[in-house]
Amino acid sequence: MSILVFSTVFTACKNDIDTINKITEVQDLPTFDLTGLETVYSDSGIIKLKIYAPKLVRYEKREIPCDIYEKGLFVEFYNRSMLVSGTLRCNYAKYSIKEELWEAKSNVEINNSDNNEKINTEQLFWDMKAERIYSDKFVRITTEDEILYGEGFESNQEFTNWKIIKPTGSIKIKDE
Repeated sequence: MSILVFSTVFTACKNDIDTINKITEVQDLPTFDLTGLETVYSDSGIIKLKIYAPKLVRYEKREIPCDIYEKGLFVEFYNRSMLVSGTLRCNYAKYSIKEELWEAKSNVEINNSDNNEKINTEQLFWDMKAERIYSDKFVRITTEDEILYGEGFESNQEFTNWKIIKPTGSIKIKDE
C-alpha cells in the first residue's frame, strides 16, 4: 500500500523542463544599473556626443532590449571642430538598442548653438539610423526673432533643417 502512494506522489511532481524554465525565467531584471553615467560617442576619433545621466538601467533580456534613463539625461552634441554645437535635456529617456531609437520625455529641450534656436516639447524621438528627430506632440521653437508653436515637428538630427507639422501660431520677438 505504501508503494502505491509513493509512486502516485512521485508521478504528480514530475514536470517538463521547458515548463520549469518558463515559470522561473525572469526577463525584466536589469542586466546592469549605473549611477553617475558619463559616456562619449566618437567616430574615427572625432567626438560626436557626450551623455550625462544620474542613472542608467539596461534591460538586455526584454523582447525589445533597451536602456532606461529614469532620472533623465543631458547630451552635448559636437561639430567637426569638436565644439559643442547643441544640447538635449529631458527628465526621462529610453533607448531601444536594436532599433537605435531614442525617446525623450518630460520637459524636453534641444538647444542649437550654431543657429541659436531652441525647441521645447513633452516627447520626441531620435532615429539614429535615419538621422531624424520627430514628435507628434505640442512644440515651441524659439529662433532669434520669433517663437513658433504647433503640433508635431520633424528635423534632421543636427536640428538645422526643421519644420512644424501643424503650425498654430507665432510671436515676433524683434522688430525688423
